[in-house]
Amino acid sequence: MEKLSQQKIKDLKKLQLKKHRDAEQLLYLEGETLIADLLQEFPQYIVSLIVQEQHAPAFEHLGFPLLTASNQDLEKLTQLKTPKKVNGVVRYPKALSWQNGQKALLLDQIQDPGNLGTIIRSADWFGIEHIFCAPGTADYLNPKVIHASMVSAFRVNIHYQDLGPLIAQHPDLTYGAFMDGTDLAQVAPENIQFLVLGHEGHGISVAIAKQLQNRIGIPRKGKAESLNVAVAAGILLKHISK
Repeated sequence: MEKLSQQKIKDLKKLQLKKHRDAEQLLYLEGETLIADLLQEFPQYIVSLIVQEQHAPAFEHLGFPLLTASNQDLEKLTQLKTPKKVNGVVRYPKALSWQNGQKALLLDQIQDPGNLGTIIRSADWFGIEHIFCAPGTADYLNPKVIHASMVSAFRVNIHYQDLGPLIAQHPDLTYGAFMDGTDLAQVAPENIQFLVLGHEGHGISVAIAKQLQNRIGIPRKGKAESLNVAVAAGILLKHISK
């Protein structure tokens, strides 16, 4: 156990920028619950723990490099409104390859980190193991996304690639979510292998929409103009996972 140095604080602050995160393949993650879940399920990803001084003794027995920090130190590092007492430096998760026959979500430029994190968490809840993200989709390794998804970002395999070729290989099994799509109750879940969700503002891009032979929707009963994409994802995931 050693005290967090000012140089280490500077190094950790660099991880707030994507270029430095990618270069180091490391994340600085904050929060007792998140770190506890990682310690329980994915200890192989943890590089070190950064813990508020008074809480440090409870972590000495775990065997990870342990750095103690003052409240002032943690305030310098935090990206949250209130600094957390327990934090960690964590390696990037490694995604497994998608296997033919597995169901997957296809995300076409989802922008909001909170939405992306919630979608990842919902996919995990409903047993969807793979998410393919088009270029322009938010970075799932943004700490804001990780906090919204919790450890689901380490369970779900997330890939960034053009969606077009994947859709072209499986046109009959791919459904895009549209406001005017066929009522989900009329679509057999076993017919859906890939579900495409689009940008929060303008939906699925024109190029991708042209490829889609199948459209699925959630019937509206009230007067709301639209559903939040993460809420829609949860409803549709419940259906396709049946």
